[in-house]
Amino acid sequence: MTMTSPAAPDGFTWTLPAAWYRDPERYEAERQRIFARHWMLFTWSGRLRNPGDYVTGTVAGYPVFAIRGEDGQVRAFHNVCRHRGAQLLTKPEGQCPRLVVCPYHSWSYALDGRLKRSPDFGSAPAFDPEEWSLYRIAAEEWRGLVFLRIAPEGEGLRDWLGPIDALAADYPLEQQHWFAEKNRDCEVDWKTYGENYLECYHCRTMHPGLCASLDMERYSIDVHAEAGMFHLHAPKRDGGLTRGVYFYRFPFLMLNLYDWGSSIATLEPLGAGRLRHVNWYFFTDVSPEKAAENRQSSEWSAQIVSEDLDIITGVQRNLNAGIYQRGPLSPKHEHAVHAFQDMVRRGMADPAPPHRAAAE
Repeated sequence: MTMTSPAAPDGFTWTLPAAWYRDPERYEAERQRIFARHWMLFTWSGRLRNPGDYVTGTVAGYPVFAIRGEDGQVRAFHNVCRHRGAQLLTKPEGQCPRLVVCPYHSWSYALDGRLKRSPDFGSAPAFDPEEWSLYRIAAEEWRGLVFLRIAPEGEGLRDWLGPIDALAADYPLEQQHWFAEKNRDCEVDWKTYGENYLECYHCRTMHPGLCASLDMERYSIDVHAEAGMFHLHAPKRDGGLTRGVYFYRFPFLMLNLYDWGSSIATLEPLGAGRLRHVNWYFFTDVSPEKAAENRQSSEWSAQIVSEDLDIITGVQRNLNAGIYQRGPLSPKHEHAVHAFQDMVRRGMADPAPPHRAAAE
């Protein structure tokens, strides 16, 4: 059973159709047309300090790994052997002193991805090490964070970050150290989460701790539509947090930056209506003397995320149920949601880019 939506009053705009938040075929198209062509936050540089250090994970549904080369450069590859498709690296992180060796048939690759050995293969012609290198994906570092992009061609990371690069320039990201992380798997679509993040219409109802810290009468979200970026800001109340900047970069990068620390978050879509929320907390001072204070700050931030997830999990259930179809957006409070949804529409209208990178 489905219900039709009444006509919205003149001047209002509609949300996206509810089916867009639950349809598996649409999600597969999002993987190709949106996720694969954007930079995705993957890890932080401190996990890749030395040549051969690697981190594995999943980006846009593709198993991948990033590794520090002997030249100091971070590169990233699909985590798949060119021989029979085995997973090359099976631990979340580790060290390959000189070669990445497949655990299945011992094909070996240099840290730059080039094929080095295809042992005991028989009388077949030798494989061209360039042609048979690992499938490479784009990798760049920005101020201690590592980003990957599945599509082999596209704009550089700083260009993709756009105004964020300059607006965040005097916040000491490079001097901050990892302190804690909190990752949660949720029955929530990535778009449901993004829309909730980009409005504070719900803040007085849902976030008493946030409202006690920030002056919500002056809360604002600046939309940089061409850059795919949102700048969220409000003055602090007396006794609130120190100065900070808050950014959302489409499709789902979240940067909350302060002089004393940062809350860095992203989403890993797991399917239509499912995601993993990934949140890292960095502080300038991670000494034992500051541990309790840092823990209090990170738990305060995590509580706001919990409050959001509690309500939007129910939203997602109703999007899945088929009664609610769509609703009107508030021009006063939900202009950024409208902009976000336009970014979704534009992304889905673009053809999918090629996502299997040629080896270097």
